[in-house]
Amino acid sequence: MLRGILGETGLDPADLRQAALLNHELYGFYGVSVWVTSAVHPRNLLETTKLRKFERYAEFTVAGLTGRGLALWATGQAPHYDVVHEANNLAALAGLIAAAPHRIRDNPSVDREEH
Repeated sequence: MLRGILGETGLDPADLRQAALLNHELYGFYGVSVWVTSAVHPRNLLETTKLRKFERYAEFTVAGLTGRGLALWATGQAPHYDVVHEANNLAALAGLIAAAPHRIRDNPSVDREEH
């Protein structure tokens, strides 16, 4: 599972809260967008499409997030999903995502002209 990030700080709970707040304004629940890799949507394809505006991204496992009480909600636009907290708690959502095991990867396919 991949989440695009901007800046040098890695995963910042304040940025995650802001993303979840925007999701709440648009859809009525706190969620943070991610893209889930699969045979149909491998990492390199997502790097050149969905993540092309991000120089770096965070990579999670589904188990790493769901093991912390988070869930993945399908948005109907695969491979896009929202990570949500079971109690729809904004602070818990951002903190649990930031604390979940993850790896920061450089995107070799970033489109520098979008910056």
